[in-house]
Amino acid sequence: MDSTRRQAQLGTQTIHLTGIVPAPGERLRGKFVVPAARRADRPLTAEDLCRGVIVVSTLPNIHKHACLSQIVDLEERGRALSEQLRIVHISADHESHWQEVDQFHPNIQAAGYSLCSADAASREAFVTAFGVGVEGHRRIAHGLFLLREGVFLKSEVPTDQMRSVEVTQFLRDAARCLMTVERSAIGRHS
Repeated sequence: MDSTRRQAQLGTQTIHLTGIVPAPGERLRGKFVVPAARRADRPLTAEDLCRGVIVVSTLPNIHKHACLSQIVDLEERGRALSEQLRIVHISADHESHWQEVDQFHPNIQAAGYSLCSADAASREAFVTAFGVGVEGHRRIAHGLFLLREGVFLKSEVPTDQMRSVEVTQFLRDAARCLMTVERSAIGRHS
């Protein structure tokens, strides 16, 4: 089987995810521009994801419970991880779908971006860089990714795509990853 094509479940249906999920230590590659959809005044670029500590959340359909749950859980639990942490959500659906988040969860501070509104080259570059493409569909897979200065520290794309990533466990693992990176940096500078 092609290593860039992985099986996943969507209810009773088998789907194929495309791209390679980035491994810890890999640098973000690719150039993309993803249009802003909420709480952002400009598009998201690969360069934006190379500054600071960032959790990137990928969402197939904001109208579904699993996506809303991922957005809300990250907001509630992510701030406890680090004050410097930025959370960005990239959805496969149209920017107008973000209005539901604003209507029902107005306290969500994280920026939202709409891959649906991106040009084909940017869309392809993004799904390839994060390994969240869905073969034969415009949707993307649920995923969570922790980056520090453009380097992936943790990546998770569930094989059961009817569910979001387990946010609490992801953030616990992310905290451990960040502590390990901080210790390594201190050790090199001592």
